[in-house]
Amino acid sequence: MGVHEGPADDELSRIAAEQAALRRVATLVAEGVGEPELLSAVTYEIGRLFDAQRAATMRWEGDTIRVIGDWNEDSGQMRGTGRTYSYGGDTITARVVETMGPARINSLDDLTSDFARARWRQLGLNATIGAPIIVGGEIWGLVTASRVRPDPFPDQAEYRLGDFAALVALAIANADARRETAVLVAEQSALRRLATLIAAGRSQEEVLAAVTAEVGPLFEASNVELVASESVLDEIVVVAGWNRDGTPVEPGSLHHPTAGGAVLRVLETGIASRSQEGRLEPIESSAVAAPLIVSASLVGALVATRSYGDVFAAGSEIRLRSFADLAAQAIANERAQADLRESRARIVRTADETRQRLERNLHDGAQQRLVSVSIALRLGTAMLPGSPEEARPLLVSASDELAQALQELRDLARGLHPSILTDRGLGPALEALAGRAPVPVELKNRLDVQLSADIEAALYYVVAESLTNVAKYARATAANVRLHCTDGSARVEVADNGLGGADPSRGSGLRGLIDRVEALGGRLDIESPATGGTRVSAELPV
Repeated sequence: MGVHEGPADDELSRIAAEQAALRRVATLVAEGVGEPELLSAVTYEIGRLFDAQRAATMRWEGDTIRVIGDWNEDSGQMRGTGRTYSYGGDTITARVVETMGPARINSLDDLTSDFARARWRQLGLNATIGAPIIVGGEIWGLVTASRVRPDPFPDQAEYRLGDFAALVALAIANADARRETAVLVAEQSALRRLATLIAAGRSQEEVLAAVTAEVGPLFEASNVELVASESVLDEIVVVAGWNRDGTPVEPGSLHHPTAGGAVLRVLETGIASRSQEGRLEPIESSAVAAPLIVSASLVGALVATRSYGDVFAAGSEIRLRSFADLAAQAIANERAQADLRESRARIVRTADETRQRLERNLHDGAQQRLVSVSIALRLGTAMLPGSPEEARPLLVSASDELAQALQELRDLARGLHPSILTDRGLGPALEALAGRAPVPVELKNRLDVQLSADIEAALYYVVAESLTNVAKYARATAANVRLHCTDGSARVEVADNGLGGADPSRGSGLRGLIDRVEALGGRLDIESPATGGTRVSAELPV
């Protein structure tokens, strides 16, 4: 007597087949197979398992549906993919997307729109089930199974289909995570290579060219440019660049960024920016830009562009900022080296000029007097035996000349380093300066720490040079001097109510102060608007 298989046996067979299919798909997910291979397998398993004549995996792209996996029982294999359909009406896609859950259509009579009925007739369908592929809490796409014969799918079939959709979602999330990890590794490697170039002291030109060459492939850009802003805001100059097709970029060429585009927004605000969907201008294409900030000043931007419509992903401008910061560091290093060379040259020139001035002063002053004293003493000595009365005036004159020579030497030494600063300290020395100034000077000294001799000297000369400029150029009626300590630094500030317009590049005095202060690890700032008033402030580490 044969064994009869009842409904329970059919259900067990169905469950076993379904679990086997899920295991096969799960194995592919765990192995990390590529997206085309996985979607092909999933679509095939769905079609066979659900006794469907057609099965599909589709990508939802807002206003269109793109088929990325399509199986047909007639051919027994995957059909061509890439077809797109407009989104709308009462289709299975619309039901799944709008509810973010499984859905079914049992027959043509279930459809409520002419659009959906026309679509079904076009495709020759009689029943369909669908389930969403949800990635990151949002609809990524959906899987469907369809029948062309007039019998609907079993109850709850759409929910069982959701198990396969969940596996597809897991595979897509894993693939996205792998891609993000690969991008992060590539990005960090590129940043390390650039940092190594900077640490090795390579030239600015080499580093900036390397920055654009690294950014191009990493951001999948068509071209990358590093631009410097000019005096006219909408005119920028290309400093370095890279093109995907290998076309050389001519440094120094002029560009006019699109109004409202990413590049101009960066140059206006100093904030990284990218072109937004729907806001692109055909001239600019799609762009992402990050500011170049050197010594707290915006000097330009690093810009990556793609063809029109191919928008950069959200957050690309933040990633680009890391590369812009390295480019800015290269520019800062080059400027620092140039400033250092100029400073050394100025120090050498100042030393030469000081030596020549000392030589002139000694030759024209004390040296001449000492020569005169020497001659007078020889003549007086020769006259003493025979004419002592005639020798006396010569000796008295020699004594007077010697006193004058000593006074000139003291004055010369005081000009090199004030004796009052050495003997009595910074406070009395500044009081003496203020007292000799031709305009009233209000002095407030709140320094409450012991300073080294070189720091005291630097503070003294900042005040001395500033008050000298007030007397010579400012036409001021008053000045004030403030000294205090803050955050481990000694700070001095000299302000006047004069004409303003002081420019360190027009004279050696202020430029020499900057060199002196920076040589001690400090910083000197000059605020002197043409509208009037000058403020010189220096901060030196205690």
